[in-house]
Amino acid sequence: MQNKKLFAILLVFLTLLSCVVPVQAESVSEVYTVARVENLRDGIVAYNGAFDDQAFIDNTLVSNAGTTAEFYVIALSQSGDYGFSAYERALKSYLESHDVYAATSREKYALTLAAVGSTDRYIADTADEAIGELGVMSLVFGLHLLNNGYDSRLYTTDGLISELLSWQKDDGGWAVMGSYGDADVTAMTLQALAPHYGGRGDVTAAVNRALDRLSAMQLDSGGFKTMGAENCESAAQVIIALSALGIDAQTDGRFVKNGSSVMNAMLRYRCSDGSFAHTGTASNENATMEAFCALTAYRRYCRGQGSLYLLDHVNHSAPSRDDDGEDTRRGSGSDGSSSHSAGGSGSRDDSGDRTGSGNDNRSGGSASGEALDRQSATDANGNRIIEINGQRYIEATTASGERMTINVNETEAAQAQPETAQNAKPTYGGFQPAATADMRATADEGGAQGSYKPYAVIGICLSAGIACAVLLALKKRNKKHYLAVAVIAAAGLLFVLLTDFRSADSKKSFAPSDSGATVTISIRCDTIKDREKVNRYIPDDGVILDRTTITAAEGETVYDVLLRAADDRDIPLDNRGAEGAAYIAGINGLYEFDYGALSGWMYRVNGAFPDVGCQSYTVSDGDRIEWLYTTDIGKDLS
Repeated sequence: MQNKKLFAILLVFLTLLSCVVPVQAESVSEVYTVARVENLRDGIVAYNGAFDDQAFIDNTLVSNAGTTAEFYVIALSQSGDYGFSAYERALKSYLESHDVYAATSREKYALTLAAVGSTDRYIADTADEAIGELGVMSLVFGLHLLNNGYDSRLYTTDGLISELLSWQKDDGGWAVMGSYGDADVTAMTLQALAPHYGGRGDVTAAVNRALDRLSAMQLDSGGFKTMGAENCESAAQVIIALSALGIDAQTDGRFVKNGSSVMNAMLRYRCSDGSFAHTGTASNENATMEAFCALTAYRRYCRGQGSLYLLDHVNHSAPSRDDDGEDTRRGSGSDGSSSHSAGGSGSRDDSGDRTGSGNDNRSGGSASGEALDRQSATDANGNRIIEINGQRYIEATTASGERMTINVNETEAAQAQPETAQNAKPTYGGFQPAATADMRATADEGGAQGSYKPYAVIGICLSAGIACAVLLALKKRNKKHYLAVAVIAAAGLLFVLLTDFRSADSKKSFAPSDSGATVTISIRCDTIKDREKVNRYIPDDGVILDRTTITAAEGETVYDVLLRAADDRDIPLDNRGAEGAAYIAGINGLYEFDYGALSGWMYRVNGAFPDVGCQSYTVSDGDRIEWLYTTDIGKDLS
């Protein structure tokens, strides 16, 4: 009897085990070993044309010093014992020939110099002058510097942490602007706070809230969205953050959705050549770089080596100063000499390297460590302008109450650039009216400059000439032959000139849906109608498109409605966002920064400014959509 009971108990136990074990085994679709992670990382090095890490440093990264090399260098400095002397010389040379304006770019270069063991004074000066000068991201990268033992005249480590915590949103995340946390900015903030997790109660509480927020933001695919589009880089930043906090990005249940971990999500963007795509399947430089950093960070986690940005070879305790104010920290040479001139080129937060905005360069400042030359004033909108060593910054508050700091010199420099083929203002979406033929268009947009017609005309004329040459070679002297060629060529020319073909990509077909939503849309620039016009396409009354009714198909977004309205009225648009994350930089020839550092296009739905991109806002029946030009990040829009 006892044997039967034991058998029954064992049978029940085995039955339960058969149900439980498969669930545990299938909780993550695929777990990558450390060796596999290393192979994927090595694949990126091979993609960049190098047979090993040192060759990658000495060739590709030295050549790209100051542009695209820096985060690769930081990751490699945390990967092994490599020689960076050639790269350090190249970066210093770059900095000596460039002026760096944006605080976040300066911090990126300073952190990279620290990573390669440089004692250049640029690092110390950046810590003294740049931290917190350009919003939340300059706080994040400033904290990385302080975490690595540098001190600052602007912040103590505790003070900087407190300031960064004050930027946390109600939902537990962080963002550059808006009321809701952004996956990328939240993850990057956690990377900076990680060394203090468990040491300060307020940091621990804030980090736990942020982890809950990231877990809630994670998609069923295991990935994350930024500006409405799932992408490789967002997943990579989360992996770096989790690894810094000692959390396994492959197996922690908070970051596994439907059997897919955040690591699985990032690796779905891996291309066959070893590189990584941003959103689709095409190789992307920034996505590849961030994936390299993420794989390096995860490998460090598995080896128990700590955060990617807590540099292994530096003294992480804060250096001291002499009583006379002279620096005694690592960052000046042993002889106290100064050998730097500032420089560099930043990129979008992104985009680029997610630390600042394009061409955001700033001058190096005081080598001797004297007090900063600070002055303050206000602009026409009442925003405070701070001038530090000749560089001007606007401290502004958006219409929704968010704080922003914008470098005025940077935007003025961008406006002063000549309109070359590289920085011209193109139109997108295929909308190129005859009246705006002097606005640049891409080759497939059907515009005067991008039309296929000139090439077709040239081709017909060449073909006719070749036909006549063949007739002469064959000694055909009858005029009828040449007349026939001329007639055929003329017919071809008439056909080309009287027709207009566009590719499927260059002009969308917007068929109204009977079951869709009826919305209205308007496009206005009333804020500048009484100001001097930057081009002749700005209407005197400020109305580019009066309130117009559009029938949107089910599931269409504010962006789709804008495209339809612009297509119907031949209004040129400039979308400079990534795939699935539209960013409207210009409408009808009116661009962001045309009227100052705080100017640009914003959209409003039913009187409110949404916190998501226009391609992520699905319209509903009765929505009132307004595209409005602001000169003061929304505060001038009533």
